[in-house]
Amino acid sequence: MAAGGALDRARVGGVIDHQRYVPWPHPSPLLDALGGFEQDPEDRLRIGFLVDTNKVNARGFLHAGAIAAIADAAIGHSLASGSDRPQGLVTINLSCDLLGTANLGDWVDGTVHPTRNGRRLAAGSILFTTDRPIATVTALFVPTAA
Repeated sequence: MAAGGALDRARVGGVIDHQRYVPWPHPSPLLDALGGFEQDPEDRLRIGFLVDTNKVNARGFLHAGAIAAIADAAIGHSLASGSDRPQGLVTINLSCDLLGTANLGDWVDGTVHPTRNGRRLAAGSILFTTDRPIATVTALFVPTAA
């Protein structure tokens, strides 16, 4: 993973220490309905969440819509706050590649990877993992009008 230093700091004995995560500081009605997610207080590019009943489909697997919603918020806010001139961003494209599943009760980690943060376009991705990769999401954003 590209965020090697950050990932190493979040690991305790080879296991990611999600106990120190704090609630996501940018709530919204949709994220509240999904049960929210958490952020590593020492690395704003790392998030995580417990797969609870608000995030699963009828078969008990993490719903792709929950993955997309969480990814959109995490990537967008990371890019907006990581700019030299913090700004609001609007999603213009979101693409999800589902690589595996997560079950009810699983902890899911996510690491945001900013790829572009310009005046007219911002882009990034996030990799979601349990004990293996389960999804990668890429997103494009444009700044909101001032």
